[in-house]
Amino acid sequence: MKLITFIHNGTQKIGAVEDELVYDFSQSSLPKTMVEFIELGDEGIKFARDIIDSKEGSVNLSDVRIEAPIRQPSKILAVGLNYKAHLKEVEGLAKERMGSQPQAQFPNIFNKQNSSVVGPYDDIHRPRASTALDYEGELGFVIGKKCRHVPYDKAKNVIYGYTVVNDVTVRDWQFRGPPMTMTMGKSWDTHCPFGPYIVTSDEVGDPHKLKLETYVNGELRQSTNTNDLIFNCFTLVEYLSTAFTLNPGDLIPTGTPSGSAVINQNWLKAGDEVKIQIEKLGFINNKVIEEPETTIVF
Repeated sequence: MKLITFIHNGTQKIGAVEDELVYDFSQSSLPKTMVEFIELGDEGIKFARDIIDSKEGSVNLSDVRIEAPIRQPSKILAVGLNYKAHLKEVEGLAKERMGSQPQAQFPNIFNKQNSSVVGPYDDIHRPRASTALDYEGELGFVIGKKCRHVPYDKAKNVIYGYTVVNDVTVRDWQFRGPPMTMTMGKSWDTHCPFGPYIVTSDEVGDPHKLKLETYVNGELRQSTNTNDLIFNCFTLVEYLSTAFTLNPGDLIPTGTPSGSAVINQNWLKAGDEVKIQIEKLGFINNKVIEEPETTIVF
């Protein structure tokens, strides 16, 4: 099932997409927010399937505005250097910036602040404080139930679904240090577009056999398969849940493949459009604009 948060007639709602139609859950007894719906688990999916099968209460997909599936996840736990090809391409840069080679013994985990979330087709700000703006196309997954100390062989049971993420990065701020400051490089406002859907795990099947592509102004910049991940989704659940509780709606972007601008420094500029598409999950498309004066608030 493809689940969305959307705006229709000025009201935010949740629903599901099938055959270019949006099935609005707001007229049913289902919850009004995506996280509450996720918490229902299989019961919620069954009720939603009844709504879709009834063919009632649908609107055309073209008549709604799609928002981020979850506006403010309680946690965004991202992963760095998690594709074999990307790890290889940055070895020299990492040694220059950090004085050592990057390691692949354990996942490289960092936080993105939930204030960085925007919708799948919203604008990305090019910060006035930097020109080194980069894109990172990523597979993300969403936690479906409260969990802790999840073993590898049970991890797929706590992943609710999958989505497309752009882990937008401000490279000069990321590399301030030593050491690097991932949070300050990764968490700027508008720098976590994701969506357009949460596609439930049953519909995705094996998340480690998906084609991922990133385009900038129609030019292919990243092309991979998720089978190149160093630490797969189930390993990440096991690793993260060893340290702390994961909650329904938590978002985990799993890392980017080779081909971002970090090597050739072909940074994003105002007017660029970044499209990221993943097999079975759809695509997000975001235009880069100069950070507007309206962001100054004090």
